[in-house]
This record gives sequence, structure tokens and C-alpha cells, in this order.
Amino acid sequence: MVLEASGNSQRDTGPLSQLTKGMHHIPIEDMEAWVFRSVETRMEEVVKNGKITQPRNSFMLYRSAYFERAKKWYASNNPAVINTVIGESWYKEAPEVRQLYELLARIDSDKHKLAHPGYKF
Repeated sequence: MVLEASGNSQRDTGPLSQLTKGMHHIPIEDMEAWVFRSVETRMEEVVKNGKITQPRNSFMLYRSAYFERAKKWYASNNPAVINTVIGESWYKEAPEVRQLYELLARIDSDKHKLAHPGYKF
């Protein structure tokens, strides 16, 4: 894919985990910390936000992890562009990267059930 409005207009050849490997100044969001937050923290979020949010699926965790790096890599603040490239990157990721986010999504779902046992979505 070529992004004309991008700071990186070369043809993408790999997933964000590889393309942005050298961007140490922009950390990958820590999704392990997110999914392992306590039941108490999850309940506080409900009070703060006024609603129970769904647990994140594997792609949404990946998207959250790489959003800031993707914005910088593609030199764009347009969420539609960033979401598109992250979506394309997700399918290019190595199986072990996808499996990590799938595991994190299962953990998030289990923790969500502990915090909100009667929740249905």
C-alpha cells in the first residue's frame, strides 16, 4: 500500500512491529498492564466513565499498542488513515505476534467477567 499523504510513502513491506522497530523514542503501549489491571481498577473505570465497556478483542489491543507509532510512521493524525494501516498491518503480523494479542484478549475477557459478572454484550 502507498499512502500519498504519508511521511513514509514507500511501499510498505511488513507489519508495524517490524517497520517501527527502531522507534524506541515512541513506546509500544503496554497492553499487558492494561489486561492485568485489577478488578478494583476496572470498577473505578465504570464509576468514572458511567458505563461498563466491553473487553478489547485481539485486534483492538494491537491497535492500541501501535497507534502512536503508526501516527508517527505515516506522519498522519487522521484516525481513518491510521486505523486502515493498522488493520492492514495486523494481517501481516507473524503468527506469534497475533497469538500474543489473542492471549491478551482472552485474559482481558476473563478479568472483565470477574469485575462484571452479570455483564452481557
